[in-house]
Parts: sequence; C-alpha cells; structure tokens
Amino acid sequence: MRSLCPTDHKKLNVRALRIFPRDPILGIGQGKIVRKHMTKNLLMIVAFAGVLLGGLFLLGPKEVAQAPREAEIIIVDSSMKDGRVLFRTYPERPAIPDVMIKDEAGNDMTLNDIVAQNPGQTLLVNFWATWCFPCREEMPDLDSLQAARGGDDFRVVLISVDRGGLEKSRMFLDKIGVKGLDLYYDEKGILGTKMKTIGYPTTILINKKGRQMGLMTGSAHWNSPSAYALIDRLILDE
Repeated sequence: MRSLCPTDHKKLNVRALRIFPRDPILGIGQGKIVRKHMTKNLLMIVAFAGVLLGGLFLLGPKEVAQAPREAEIIIVDSSMKDGRVLFRTYPERPAIPDVMIKDEAGNDMTLNDIVAQNPGQTLLVNFWATWCFPCREEMPDLDSLQAARGGDDFRVVLISVDRGGLEKSRMFLDKIGVKGLDLYYDEKGILGTKMKTIGYPTTILINKKGRQMGLMTGSAHWNSPSAYALIDRLILDE
C-alpha cells in the first residue's frame, strides 16, 4: 500500500466533494455543514461555562456570609486579684430566655420587653446584689459608663437578685449616689440561672436584635479604656 502524498490529498478532496455535493435547495455544502456544527458546539461550551461561573459567583458570597463566628476572650481591667476579668463571647448569639422580672413600679415584664422598648440599643445587663462586695464596688463605674456612653445605641441595665426586694437595692444605690441606672428585680433568680450566671456580679451584653453576645463573671473597671474598647468592638461587630 502506498502512502498518501500531497497530490493524493488533492485527489481525495475532489472525491469527497463528489460524495457530498452542494445542496441545490439549502445552498450549503460540506464545509458549511461542518462549520455549522462547530459553531453550535462552541456555543454550548460557552453557555455551560457561563452557568458554572454564575453558580460559583452565587455560592461564594453565601458561604462567606454563613461562616460561623469563633468564641473570643476579651480582657477587661478589674480590681480582682490578678487585675483583670475575662469576657467570653457567644459565637451562636443565643436568644434571651422569656422569664418574668419586675420593674421598680412592680410591673411584670421580660428582658425581651426591655429590648423592644429600646430599639437600636445595645444593653449591658448586670446581675448583682447588695450583699455582694464586688457588685457594690463596681456600681459607681457602671453609673459613670452610663453617663458617658449611654444614648441611642447603648444602655446599662441593673437586675437585682436581693432577697429584700428592690427597695433595699434602690436604698443602697441612693446612698452611694448612683442615680442614672435603671433597676429591675429577678426575685427568684430564674432569669439569671437560665442566662448561665454562676456568681455575682455577672454582666451580659445584649445586641440590638435581642441576642446575647457574651458573658463575664466578676467586677470590672467599667470606666476604663479596656471596658470602652469591649463595648465599642462588640457594637461594631453586630
């Protein structure tokens, strides 16, 4: 068998044209049919690539938006033995338990009601008692914090667990000159228990959506740069 040469290629092409003559009705020949199929295949490939890239574009931001938070420990200055207290953040931002407490007028309400009454505010909720020395110690600083930072986006809330009722708590606050803090009463300590208080004072930050951002057990220097940095950081993160 002899191999094909350039002359043979020309002969082969002539024979091919004879096998696939020009169609007198459609007006196309073999070359146009081949080009038509190539164009169709190319369009299909481009369309598939477009769908694939579009899917990646849509999935990308969604995956980033759903990336879980990580738990953090933030140090705040304190009068405690080692000079600091640790605020632990909640990555999952749990809801507030729906437990009744009382205001100073004796009205029943929940902490969720307080959030609803103060839209757009981050709440610093402090569980305390007059028999707790570290609680008593940090009250003036909490009052100073409210005076300096309190406003449309932030508020300090006190929840007393005193057995003597709110009258005893208010009497103590008046005695030390603390007048700028709203006071509520968790009579049986149920709300504190459900919010994982294991001692006093316990401070919990609540975001604008009514979710718990984190918890700290122990007294803090609330009128210090480290306390301001904690509050500003968590407000900005929400």
